Amino acid sequence: MNNRGENSIFTILVTVIITALLCFIFFRLGNWNASVNGETTPTSSTPQSISDLVSATTTDGAVAEANMYKKLSNIKKIIDNEFLFDYDQERLADNAARGMLYSLDDPYATYYNKDQFKSFYEQTEGEYVGIGVYISFDTQKELPIILAPLDDSPALEAGILPGDYILKVGDTEAGSNNYQELVDAIKGTPGSTVKIELYRYDENGKGKRIELEIERRKIEINPVVSEVYEESIGYIRLTSFDENTYDNFKAEYDKLIDESKVKALIIDLRDNPGGVLGICAKITDLMIPEGKIVYTVDKKGKEEALFSDDTKIKIPLVVLVNENSASASEVFTAAIKDYGVGTIIGKKTFGKGVIQTLKSLGDGTYLKITTAEYFSPKGNKINGEGVTPDIEVDLPETVKNSYYVEFDEDTQLQRAIEELKSKM
Repeated sequence: MNNRGENSIFTILVTVIITALLCFIFFRLGNWNASVNGETTPTSSTPQSISDLVSATTTDGAVAEANMYKKLSNIKKIIDNEFLFDYDQERLADNAARGMLYSLDDPYATYYNKDQFKSFYEQTEGEYVGIGVYISFDTQKELPIILAPLDDSPALEAGILPGDYILKVGDTEAGSNNYQELVDAIKGTPGSTVKIELYRYDENGKGKRIELEIERRKIEINPVVSEVYEESIGYIRLTSFDENTYDNFKAEYDKLIDESKVKALIIDLRDNPGGVLGICAKITDLMIPEGKIVYTVDKKGKEEALFSDDTKIKIPLVVLVNENSASASEVFTAAIKDYGVGTIIGKKTFGKGVIQTLKSLGDGTYLKITTAEYFSPKGNKINGEGVTPDIEVDLPETVKNSYYVEFDEDTQLQRAIEELKSKM
């Protein structure tokens, strides 16, 4: 009896969750858009009543939309008039938003309440509280996948590896439509712990479950590391494209060129999951001649492009990539390849070529939703395809799933140095 009662209440709550935000947004807040910097501008107004909406419809699609609002309005009335228990309107609105996005079958679509958006924004600024992992979504296996643990992070110390799949975080099972929920569940307060269940494949394709309990702590992202090899070959590793990446990259790049007098350059994007497209474009601009960096196509077929100026790198360049180089990393790599200003070495990239845009709901909460697909300067598709290297090089089987690879075993880096030495 208790289980049936709980299930009944759960069913009612789910109904409320699915419907409440639609009513809340469309009938109370209106429809607002926003750019990433948080500026909001109102868009077209919503009819004030169901009858107004129905009378305004002229197409089958609009009629269906009006009927949807009418049904939701009726359900909301029933809940308000007959539902036995009190409920929190704001909490229902938050969960309803997540339910709406769940139906899109888009693993990257996300709803942020005020606290979640603050956490998200802090991470793009280069700092947050968690275990220190970059995560993407494997559409074939329909599971979140670890792209890389961060340097000096709890995840790295616990033994998490690139290529590990997330099965469960706390009590939340991984699925095709709760990607962001799992990502958010990994974050928390400093000193707290999180239980994570992973699935790891070995070099023979055999898998095993791994259960870890990891302490969260403040994570400071340092996305730029530089070195000099063979006295004249500069090396810059970018672990992500965050808000501070361009400034850090430019400082290291200038130091290598002006102080170390390097005659060739390696940019290492292996295990780089992407980040802010605008930051990626600024760095790409330093590398390529005048022209398109990338262009996007939205739902209506509208194209928008980012362009570079006429300055470009004047020394031989190699870009290192692997299966975990994703999103903005692929934009950079595709532009370098299309313009022929560098050699791509490593393995075919991840293949995430869609863009998510932040949309404000006007009350401090946000949606992140997939709004466009991007293409290389020559029109090559990236999403689901990836970028194929000019020279394919495998790592040894013994270190394929390792985040840190010693130089003696890093066959990809060694091949990059050989390539540049032949061009100097």
